[in-house]
Amino acid sequence: MDYEEQYRLIILNYYVIFEAEEFQEDYRPIVQAESRLNSDTAHLWDTELNGIIPALWYILHLPRMGFDVVSMDIDLVLSGHDEPHNIIPFPYCRNAGEKQSIYNGLIQDATLIICEDRLYDTLKKDPGIPESLLGLVKVSQLTSELLKEHWNRICKHITTYVKEFEPCSAEKEIRLTERVERGILPLIPLANQFGFLERVFGKIQEFQDAKKCNNFSIFMHKRILDLAKAIGNKEEEYGRLLEKLIRENSNFYGMPLVITMPGTMSHQIKVMGRSRELPENEEEVVKILGYHRALAKNAMYIHLDFFPREMYLELAKLEEHCKHAAEHQNIRRIDNRFIWRTLRRLGKLLNNSLKPFDINILNHVSQITVFSDFPIGVAVLPGCSAPLCCVKPITLRPLTPLTKAFQYEMHKDSQIYLGSRCKVLVAECVESTDGIRPYCDGLTAALRDMIGKAGDMELHFMEISSVKGFKEMLAMHPDADILLVSSHGFYDIGSNMAGLNIGGERWMVEDDIRVPPVVLLSACHVTPRGRGVVSAGDLFIRAGARAVLGTFVPVDVRRNAVLIARLFAEIIEVRKGWSNMRTLDDIWSHVVSTNAVHEITASQSTRPSRLEIWANTKNASGSFPLAEFKQKVSAGGLRAAHIYEDSEKILRELADRDGMGEYFDSVMKSGGYFPESVFYQFTGCPENIFIRNDVIKEYSQKKIFL
Repeated sequence: MDYEEQYRLIILNYYVIFEAEEFQEDYRPIVQAESRLNSDTAHLWDTELNGIIPALWYILHLPRMGFDVVSMDIDLVLSGHDEPHNIIPFPYCRNAGEKQSIYNGLIQDATLIICEDRLYDTLKKDPGIPESLLGLVKVSQLTSELLKEHWNRICKHITTYVKEFEPCSAEKEIRLTERVERGILPLIPLANQFGFLERVFGKIQEFQDAKKCNNFSIFMHKRILDLAKAIGNKEEEYGRLLEKLIRENSNFYGMPLVITMPGTMSHQIKVMGRSRELPENEEEVVKILGYHRALAKNAMYIHLDFFPREMYLELAKLEEHCKHAAEHQNIRRIDNRFIWRTLRRLGKLLNNSLKPFDINILNHVSQITVFSDFPIGVAVLPGCSAPLCCVKPITLRPLTPLTKAFQYEMHKDSQIYLGSRCKVLVAECVESTDGIRPYCDGLTAALRDMIGKAGDMELHFMEISSVKGFKEMLAMHPDADILLVSSHGFYDIGSNMAGLNIGGERWMVEDDIRVPPVVLLSACHVTPRGRGVVSAGDLFIRAGARAVLGTFVPVDVRRNAVLIARLFAEIIEVRKGWSNMRTLDDIWSHVVSTNAVHEITASQSTRPSRLEIWANTKNASGSFPLAEFKQKVSAGGLRAAHIYEDSEKILRELADRDGMGEYFDSVMKSGGYFPESVFYQFTGCPENIFIRNDVIKEYSQKKIFL
């Protein structure tokens, strides 16, 4: 059996068929405000999907992939980065005729097909519905007995084709869980591998507490690492392989954490008529998203009941403060004290919500995925002086519209590897006569130089003067890996939209384009979060992007250029093996945290400040203070949770030595500095964009995509 055949055997495809009232070919992503009024939804959920919710819970009890039913060697366990159940929601319209028949052809390599009861007889008679390994089952047939049978049949199927696999089926212990017992779901894959499943189900009442489940998850991860170390002590060469795998996988050098935080902002309730309370069906779906992701990453999971609306109000005030300051630069400046006060306030509110779960984020967590419309990365937690995004890599997965969030999460996408080739496409949408264009050109020149020297990357630059030209550019470069869009952005509170200005036209991303896996939006406030507007950043995800970098507030073009240039510099370093980082989210977190020194020296100036000039000018000893800062940092290090505080302290020492101490103090006291980089956020799956990973490199060379 070759690699491709083995891959198709291991991947399990679960189809869930629901009845659709009409066959929709043209989905409109932007819904006008009046169509949402008098709604019973909090997160814009399509009630057509309610009938398949029990099927989704059932599938989360099944194996994620073929390896879950065989005994895995420790190296295979350590290689698992993101292994979700591949669930494909599939619409069936009785009146669509030939269109539905053609659409049915998309059902391929089905492991199991589950349908709503009312569709069962129709589907049984439809010759276009293909056979599946486990057959066609209706929702009312889903029982613990059937679950055991399905585990057994999947196990036999895998071990029949690959004789060397030893069976490791959970059929004896597994059963469907009650609502209060679902916390054990993320434990099932590893517990089954290491013989703990009987213990978990035998004491299931104890595991109704999320803290107990998460502590047991930590215990199993520690057990894996202890086992790897013990084996490595006996087998030196194999031990080196295991050490390498642990370094490559953030799931094992710390614990990933998944958080679900539903909640609706006041603006959406008052103006758009969305529900104040979270409907039960939407709560179920939100939890399904969380458990699905936690299972994929063997992660800890916590669900926060309806998120404090006050946090959205605080964020909206901050975003609008920055917006108004940018619109009236001659008479108004950003109040940095207000900004930092708000970030600390958000941290206290977030901490109050997290406190019952007793999770040590600083010491135990390696990466955070948040299903929410609120960007928790901006919050400064008690005991910290820097925002959370400086401390841990964070991925934001917006919940609204919930139907789209559901579709995006359920399907297993391949991990993206950008270590062997990387094509960067720069779309310059700022007009040549615009006052900020020289800074945009400076960034492009810097990228040309860096990418040109890298040798194994390529950059393509295009001037864009219209939306039509933007779409033509994408059609010309379908193989691009990274799209950098340099543009003005707009945030229109009245129309509930935030998007791009291209050729004098306000543009919201449409569904008729396909974009590269990574999109970087070098534009002002294209993804504000406080009011719940429809944003260009989120629409790029719908257009095919796997990770989108956007901004909550207006950004300074000069600082933006520095930040984007630093991101590419780090990507190039990681590709060359000069760093232990591997994934895009990890790289971005590093870029943000280490950008503190640039923001402190920039202070409040829109031009090179006196502190910036000092930091980049040779002193009496012939050294650049900024270079000396980096030497001190590399020698003593900075605390991520206090990156601004520690950077400020070191800069103060250098400034004092060079006779700039009093001026430095006066700047810090008078207005301080704006932490602009923390108001950038990746949405999507940047943790699945690998810039370097030897395991994935090996598979990609064999054209097998994980």
